[in-house]
Formats: sequence, structure tokens, C-alpha cells
Amino acid sequence: MLCLVSMSKHVAKVVVVGGGFGGVKTALNLANKPGFEVQLISDNTHFEYHGALYRSAVGHSPMEVVIPLKEIFKDAKNVELILDSAGIVDAKKKRIASLTGNIYSYDKAVFSLGNTVNYFGIHGLQEHTVTMHDIPSTIKLRKSLVELFKEPHNHPIRIAIVGAGPSGVELAGEIPTFAEFIAKKHGIKTPRVKIILIDGADRILPMLSPKASAKTAKHLQELGVEMHLNIRVESCEQGNICMSAGNLGADLIIWTAGSKPVDFYANNPETFTLGRGGRVVVDEHMLVQGQEDIYVLGDNADTPYSGMAQTALYDASFVTRNLIRLSKHEKIKHYKAKRPLYVVTAGPKWAIVQEGSKITSGYRGWITRRKADLWIFENFQPYQQAIKTWRQAQKMSRL
Repeated sequence: MLCLVSMSKHVAKVVVVGGGFGGVKTALNLANKPGFEVQLISDNTHFEYHGALYRSAVGHSPMEVVIPLKEIFKDAKNVELILDSAGIVDAKKKRIASLTGNIYSYDKAVFSLGNTVNYFGIHGLQEHTVTMHDIPSTIKLRKSLVELFKEPHNHPIRIAIVGAGPSGVELAGEIPTFAEFIAKKHGIKTPRVKIILIDGADRILPMLSPKASAKTAKHLQELGVEMHLNIRVESCEQGNICMSAGNLGADLIIWTAGSKPVDFYANNPETFTLGRGGRVVVDEHMLVQGQEDIYVLGDNADTPYSGMAQTALYDASFVTRNLIRLSKHEKIKHYKAKRPLYVVTAGPKWAIVQEGSKITSGYRGWITRRKADLWIFENFQPYQQAIKTWRQAQKMSRL
């Protein structure tokens, strides 16, 4: 693998594929940098902050979640935004063919395409559950919740959330308050709502320490959330989950238990070697194994902390710094994984925070989460605009 390549004799064309955290940050870091021409290919016209999707699901303004790419790159003279989807990579010819038949040539290519929903082949899940993986699915979920809470019921509304990771926990903690909001808005009695959180692990938030998981579980129990752990979902039908411990009926079933890299990488086996969880194997420079000009970062890279927004941003900064070093004939650095700060909300103005062995919870944790959200926006917008976007979290949509 060559560590030193001269890129100063010509303008280096960098094609970035993916409009999420990693892709947008990569293009933004190279914006207006001399010696670089950048094309950002995305199948969306906007950037989505997936960490805030749960707030949109429970009625908050989606304006906090969506930032138009044109706004982010309005001052970038060397970044071309392209609405398209990558299909095939020809590493020998350094070309990317899109699903629409367009061809994009590159000197360096950076892929950060994010994840899609993983149903693990379980019968009936896709047909009979709602998800929260992007804006359209989240708005569909919110509409389902609103319809449930508006209609009279002679029994408690049972909402089953399959998946006790961050998304499931954040939803479980906020839905009861959303039911109160909808009832007040329509001048009706607040419905009785029973939230059931289901997971195959032996505790919620298994990526956190047992102590942090226990603190969060205790708070959710205080909010009335029922937890079913060590349970495997075997199939799903309308209004019913078939599990290893028996069947469970629900008025709404929400699936937050799985994600996987998009099929693009598996569809290009000559270019990408897949590792853990279908992620792409990369070397100490974030280069794809066996490739000299193709990088994969963020959720799609087989690194210790992939799957976190902080990791995608960190990866993007690492790769772009090395690209700039290459352009200056400087020695490039080796990748060192950085442990992220874990912050998960579990109800209004309550969050659990884990930084190494330090754990903070409650309102102080929630303040940390709000600061973390602002930091995310500051990665993509000037401070004053980031503040405006950040404040959208306090607004409710017109439902």
C-alpha cells in the first residue's frame, strides 16, 4: 500500500458518495481547499440528523432533523452536489456508475452510505411494523401514533417497541407525553397507553455499562414502561408478535431492533471485502482492503465504534486530513479509533450519559444531550444558523 502519492501536479478529483454524517463532513472539510475538486453524490437533497428522528416521531418539528445540502454548501466553490445513486464501482478504471447510467470518474473515492433496516428475515416484520430510519418512515410512525391517540378506546393502547437500543429507549420514554399532547390538542381525555419494550438481550442499552443500563431501566419503569428481555421475536402478524416466550398483542408494533449497511457494498464484491455485520474491511488509513484510492467510513466501515454519528464525523476528519497531507507530500497518519460519548434520552428532560467509566443521568444528562445536539449542527452550519436549527427541537409540528 502506497502511503505517499503526489497529488499536487493536478487538481485531485474526490467523489464522495453518501449524504449522511460521513459524506457531508468529508465534502465540507474539502470545501474551498486548493487542489481539490469534489463531487458529492447523494440520493437525498438534504442531510438528515437521525439522532433526532425520535423527536419528530413524537410531534416535534422535522426542521431540526433536515438541513438542505444546498444550504450547507452554499459557499463551497469546489463542491458539486449531484442527486444520484451509486450502482457499480470499477476500481481499475476509477469510475463509479450510477443506477441512472451516469459515470463519475475519480482520483479518490469516499463512500459513506449509511445503513438500512435489517429485519433479519423474520416473517411478517416488514409488512406489519413501522420503523424510524428516515424522515418518511418517521412521519408515517407519527401519523400512526396520532391516529391511535385521537380515537376512543375502551382498553389501554398497547404499543410494542422491538429493540431496546437507543432508538427504542428514546421512543419508549417520549410516547406517553405525546399521548397527553394529542389529547389536549383535540380536547379529549388522555388515553391510557401501555408501552412494551422488547429485546433479545438481557438488558436494555447493551452498548452501555450494566450500571448505566440499570439506571435507565429504573427510570423507564417509573414512567410505566414494561420491559420484556431475553426474548426472541420469531414472526409478526397484524397486531400480534410471535415470540419465543409466547405471543403478545399490540395496537402498534414499532421495529427498532436492527440495521445493516446498504446492499451496495455486497453488490460490488470485487471492490469491497465485508467483515463484521456486513461492514467493509478497511486498513489503518480507512482505505478499503486491497484498494489504494477508495475509502469507506462511518457506519459502513468495520471499525470499533462504527454506527455512531461522532465516529462518522471523526472518520471524515481523519480521511480529509490525510488527503490534504498527500496533496502536500506529507506523511499520512494511521487511524486510531476514538471512544464516543454515549448519550441516550429516556423521557422528557432525562438522559443517561456515559463517558468512559463516568455516568451522569437525569436533567444533567439531558443538558449534555442538548449540548451534543448543538455540536452536531455546528459541524455543518455557522454558529448562528446552528443555534436556529437546534432551537427547532422545542417546536411542535402542526398535527
